[in-house]
Amino acid sequence: EKDDAGAYLGMATVTVTASDTGSGVNTIEYALGANGEWKPYTAPVMVHELGEHTVRYRATDRSGNVADEKSVEFTVVEPPSQDQTAPETSVKVEGDKNSDGAFITSAKATVTATDDDSGVDKVEYSLDGGPYLAYTAPVIVDRVGHHTITHRATDKAGNTSEAKKSSFTIAQGGGVPAPNCAEFDERHTVFVGTVDTGVPNRITRNRCTINELIEDEKDWSSHALFLKHVKAVLDKLKTDGVIDQRERKAINQAAKQSGIGKPGQSEGYTKLFDGTAASLAKWEHVGGGKFELNEEEGSITSSTTVDGMGMLWLPNRAYGDYSLKLQWRDDAPGSGNANGGVFVRFPKVHDHPEESRPEWVAIKYGHEIQVNDRPDGDMYKTGSVYGFDRVGLGGAGVTPKGTWNDYEIKVVDQHYEIYRNGVLINEFDNTGGQHFEPPRGDDPGTDGRRFASGYIGLQVHGVTDVISYRDIRIKEL
Repeated sequence: EKDDAGAYLGMATVTVTASDTGSGVNTIEYALGANGEWKPYTAPVMVHELGEHTVRYRATDRSGNVADEKSVEFTVVEPPSQDQTAPETSVKVEGDKNSDGAFITSAKATVTATDDDSGVDKVEYSLDGGPYLAYTAPVIVDRVGHHTITHRATDKAGNTSEAKKSSFTIAQGGGVPAPNCAEFDERHTVFVGTVDTGVPNRITRNRCTINELIEDEKDWSSHALFLKHVKAVLDKLKTDGVIDQRERKAINQAAKQSGIGKPGQSEGYTKLFDGTAASLAKWEHVGGGKFELNEEEGSITSSTTVDGMGMLWLPNRAYGDYSLKLQWRDDAPGSGNANGGVFVRFPKVHDHPEESRPEWVAIKYGHEIQVNDRPDGDMYKTGSVYGFDRVGLGGAGVTPKGTWNDYEIKVVDQHYEIYRNGVLINEFDNTGGQHFEPPRGDDPGTDGRRFASGYIGLQVHGVTDVISYRDIRIKEL
């Protein structure tokens, strides 16, 4: 059976015949492909493999005369599916609610899809009118306000279901005061330092996760003191029924194995911004725009009323080799996406001999680690080293707009590593001789950016590029 283009559906059968009026046919042979081995032909040859094929054939008579080789070419394609029914999808939104029916702190949306015929091929979702993303795990939404999640699925026959919507609300301030957690750590399992215990990182009774209570990023003065703290946390969690004895033992063993607090093996990070006004006062704003403090959630958000491009930088000291960690959230209005970034390794911004604009000192003589999940526009997406090392949207680890993202920038000598939500999304070697792209007339390239140490800053682009930051901390390496 063929399709309209002449291709065979599912399989093709090749039948070879030969005749000889002299001594008679002795043998018939065939070969698959241009270089296939000759084989005796004893019955029709069935070809099931999809694609383009060539079958060669020849015959020999009883006198030993061999006929000239001939061939036939054909294509085998997948037959059209009989499945005409799209998958069924549903979403379940879970979490604690207040008396108004709004979710407290956050909600978890779990999408399921079923297809009784060819089976489900992929599931997708869109949050608040954003682009469809592949659904691989429950979606956590913690941004205050009204939200809509749209979901659909495609089966293996190519049928895509009609999109369905579900709406819900996250209460202002979670309906209760924000949890007073020492750290922000929403990884799926409990880590102690670099040791993964495999224990689920559950929300505890005070609404902090287990990881956040362990405080493995704190600069502990001794290993014994850290273990004492972990023991007290675990005893409380077991009493509350958050963990069982096996899980308690696993976390305690990981704490011992981590070596946190031992000389030369500290996992400690120093807070650069902890969400308080006193912490923010150590930073200085230069250029346009502005950041405003949200003490309730311990964050800063770029202004929607003060326009212009500028930077918030920490002038108290320069850092050499380090791991810088923070969280950022895209809070752009409507269906747009924010454009922001983290500046690293730039010199002092005031009284610079070649650039009078302080914010442009960081732009021209430091590196901007880009934050931008917008599908169009600027070619440098999240994780890019702006102007030098591009990461496309497919490699940026895009998450639903309005969710917090963990960001780590590791700088050692002139080697840069950028991690998003624990996944390495870019590496860059700041070797000399590299030019800024697209070209900028007065840009010094990497030759003007190869400092052994420098300052840290946060970019603000304008009133529509609304972005939030929190939990900024650093560990010198």
